[in-house]
Amino acid sequence: MVILSISEVSELKRMLKEKFRMELHLHDGCGGQYFFFDVVPSEALTRALDKHLSKKRLCAVFDEDGMRFTVERRL
Repeated sequence: MVILSISEVSELKRMLKEKFRMELHLHDGCGGQYFFFDVVPSEALTRALDKHLSKKRLCAVFDEDGMRFTVERRL
């Protein structure tokens, strides 16, 4: 699992809010960091998220419900 900095999280949240009007939530605790949405994101949103993270050689790994993810290094 990769831990994003506050500035990286802010940039990601801003991009998703501007392009998709979706609020991205962050849980950052002792066990690590994960992100979640209030509703299942669209395919276009997940593609934009992947494109954004891939610039830093990262990727989102979603849970089964598609609403929660962690960030990992892209192999």
